[in-house]
Parts: sequence; C-alpha cells; structure tokens
Amino acid sequence: MKMKTNDQFSIELPDGWDDRTVHIFMGPDENGVQHMLSLLIDRETGGIDLSEYARERIDQITATMQSVEMLKDEERTLADGTPAYECVYKWVPPDGKPIFRKVVYLMCDGVGYTFTGTFSKKTMKTIGVEVEGMINSFRLAGADEDD
Repeated sequence: MKMKTNDQFSIELPDGWDDRTVHIFMGPDENGVQHMLSLLIDRETGGIDLSEYARERIDQITATMQSVEMLKDEERTLADGTPAYECVYKWVPPDGKPIFRKVVYLMCDGVGYTFTGTFSKKTMKTIGVEVEGMINSFRLAGADEDD
C-alpha cells in the first residue's frame, strides 16, 4: 500500500493575522456516514497543559451539544509514547441517526492538536482502526531529524 502525505507550505502573515489551520482528511462514505478525520492546530493555547486543554474542550462539547453521551474520557499515549487525551462520545442529531466521534488531543511545544474522527457504531470498529493508525502516525515536521 502506498502511503500518502499531505503537502506542506509556508506563508508569511502580516501583523493582525492568525493561523487557525484545520486539515480535513476525507474517508469513505460507509454505513450512511461520510467518514473524515479533522486536525485542528491551535497555536494560542495560553500555556496550559494537555489535561486542562482537553478538559476545556470536552466541557464545551457537553455544554453545547444536546443528546451527547460521553463514552470515554481519559488520558492515553500514542503508539510512540506521546501523551494524549481522548474522548469518545455518541451524539444523536435531530434526524435520529446516532453519530460517534473520537477526539484525541495532543500538546507539543505549547501547540494544541485536536484530531476528530466521525463514525457510525459499526464503523467505529473498522474505519476507526484506520483512523487510530493515522493519529498514531502523527509526527511534527523535522522531529525525526535528530534521530
């Protein structure tokens, strides 16, 4: 299987502009769900630690979304030992078809990274494995240069 990577670029931003990068990786449309993995990069974390960063965002999910059932809410590590925080929740939108979301938070050098995957109950166990592999493959550009 040929692995794909996303294209990288640089851009100079003038004063008053802020980079709020979100990457969207589209997956298969299966079991009535368009699967995707989003990665939000947050450079303005205010110097808080990973636990606090994740807690603020998880509390916002539960406070603003109706019909949310939190299924998992805990610290974990990626395959390479990188500390992470994960929550998994079930959300029932107005159309009544349950959606499952897996959110993994990372903090690297004061920058927050939020991965969000969307699944059906069935695809949590299939496509969810692929998404977990994608999250575990996360590396900062240049991170391996010292090895």
